[in-house]
Formats: sequence, structure tokens, C-alpha cells
Amino acid sequence: MKLKHAIVLIVIAYCIDFFGSLQKILHTPHADTILIIATILKIAGWLLLLYKILTNPKANDFLNW
Repeated sequence: MKLKHAIVLIVIAYCIDFFGSLQKILHTPHADTILIIATILKIAGWLLLLYKILTNPKANDFLNW
């Protein structure tokens, strides 16, 4: 998986989160489920992004400044 896939996953998760928040405000029945799915996707996206950054060979230079 490439770095851009993790970023796209995070962006999609935030879009779903926005939609779920709107549904929560409007008191629709499945808003909680949408928000839980968005949270899981955000966590997965951030973990993938962190993994890709830490396994990059140039990350050691970046982290040591």
C-alpha cells in the first residue's frame, strides 16, 4: 500500500464523519453506526500512515533532525 492510499482513507473517513455528524444533528436512526464506522476508518488510516512513515528508509533522517 502506498502513502497516498492511507491519506485517501483518512480523507474518506473524515467525509463520512461529517455526514454522520449531520445525521446525528438531524436525529436520523443510524447516525451512531455511521460515526462508529468513520471512527474505525480514521484509526485505521492514521495507523497505516504512521506505519508507512516509520518504515520509510528516509524516516530515520527525518526523525533525527
